[in-house]
Amino acid sequence: MNKLFTACVIAWTVLVVFVMMDISKEFALADIHKLEDSVLDATNRVRREHGLPILIKDVMLAENAKKYAIVNASKGFISHNHEPLVSRMPNNCTSIGENLYQGRDSTGDDIVNAWMRSQAHRENILDMEWERIGVGIARTGSQIIVVQLFCR
Repeated sequence: MNKLFTACVIAWTVLVVFVMMDISKEFALADIHKLEDSVLDATNRVRREHGLPILIKDVMLAENAKKYAIVNASKGFISHNHEPLVSRMPNNCTSIGENLYQGRDSTGDDIVNAWMRSQAHRENILDMEWERIGVGIARTGSQIIVVQLFCR
């Protein structure tokens, strides 16, 4: 009887652990999606402050940004050169731009403010040419990789 009770407790504990792990993955994914939307909102807020039109979220750009965030995470460092930039440009774009960020968990405003302190990233955010945007995020350890793609 004691062995049966112990086996049941172990089985129940394993089940609870697996359920909790699955739930925590859902929360982590929800947090990433919220942060992606927050980066997009912060970018559009900065553009409005500078008298520029807002950028429209593009699903294909967002998917490509997510894929490239995962590539950067797998390499352990960010680079625009892990793959050619043109490989991230959907067929419906005539030109493309990209901003990358690596750091600890942040808000969308923190990430965009960091980009605004860099001349090249600032120019991308404030470029009048861009019409659409895609944001993708991947986790690597305690850090996040954010890829922001622009196109027209």
